[in-house]
Amino acid sequence: MNKKILFFITILIVIGLISGCVEQDTNGDLPDTKIETSYIDFKVTDRVTEDFSHVNVTFSEIRLFNQTEDENSYIVAISEPTTVDLIALNLSSINTSLGVAEIEAGNYSKLWLNVTACTGRLNATGEEVNISVPSGWLKIQQVHLFNVSKGNHTILIDIDLEDSIHTFHGGEEYKFIPVVGSIEHRYEHKLRFREQNKSKIRTMVGNRKPVIDIVINDALVRNTITLDKNTSYTFNASGTIDLEGDPLTYSWDFGDRNESTGPVVTHVYNEEGRYQLWLTVDDGSDEARYHIVVKVVKQGQGNSNGNS
Repeated sequence: MNKKILFFITILIVIGLISGCVEQDTNGDLPDTKIETSYIDFKVTDRVTEDFSHVNVTFSEIRLFNQTEDENSYIVAISEPTTVDLIALNLSSINTSLGVAEIEAGNYSKLWLNVTACTGRLNATGEEVNISVPSGWLKIQQVHLFNVSKGNHTILIDIDLEDSIHTFHGGEEYKFIPVVGSIEHRYEHKLRFREQNKSKIRTMVGNRKPVIDIVINDALVRNTITLDKNTSYTFNASGTIDLEGDPLTYSWDFGDRNESTGPVVTHVYNEEGRYQLWLTVDDGSDEARYHIVVKVVKQGQGNSNGNS
């Protein structure tokens, strides 16, 4: 891609004061209670890209975490999946709502958005392609991230679409990993904070697992492959992505009691059968695992790219 492509997720928070209903005793000792709550409207829009004429992204869930709660206690702000054509929004100069949620006013330290599917139409050929989403949760978190008080709030999350869509093997495969370009919070139309520093944003988003890519003898492999026995194959995972740029360690388990380390290794299966190949990639904070079922057959009946 030649241009910087951005799309924006706007979270409009409208705080209202709603009267809680309680039953009073006969003496009238119980006062009426009032609970401050927030109405949150999640919206998205986009800028056009030269590579795609359409990019459809499915947002399945949005979670908010109160400052005082643990990671297992959160508010599901949005739970209905919504698919949005981000390019169409840009061409029409509009945005669209992902849904509206009512929450209690307060301090929120985490905002999580879940992307579960992504497809696109290539400009060059008109072909519809699947864009896999290997790590769907975009987790933005920081102490006192959003102080939601009575009034009108707007939270703007700028996602760099150019850095989020990755092309593999000359366009054989595409992967979508959401990358935040900036975060902005406004209260009553006045700016509370805007963060555009990539290092600080990386800290707010936190570490994400590596995204593994495996090629066997220059052939892209997804879930299964058939190989010849007594044939040397090169297993190449050097295309694996780590968004934070951390040094990676690679551990291969070929399922035949043989193991190896490193991004590029060679291996020979000496017996016919089915083997469970696992690759584990560790960035020092998190690890990702990739599984391939390997069917080993007589020489000449499997993948022809092997080196005998």
